[in-house]
Amino acid sequence: HLLSLDARRTVVTRAFSGRAARGVRNRFPDAFENVDAAPFPEQQELTKELRAAAAAQGRTDLMQMWTGQGAALLRELPAAELVRTLASEAGLAAP
Repeated sequence: HLLSLDARRTVVTRAFSGRAARGVRNRFPDAFENVDAAPFPEQQELTKELRAAAAAQGRTDLMQMWTGQGAALLRELPAAELVRTLASEAGLAAP
């Protein structure tokens, strides 16, 4: 659940795949802060088993959780309300 994480803390990292991508800051990219990751696709292959194990165990401290710069805007919202808001903003609301 992204709201239970500090999703406002994001980082651009190459730690998971060797390609730069923004994700929720956690233990894994922090460990690579002062270490150069291998280039893609080598880094992706090197971390494949660890990433799979982290996902299987629900270890969010080691998982890749990609996010955009708008992560700080996350808020709890029921799905029905989200759909109504999106439809309204797109001009698709029922009359």
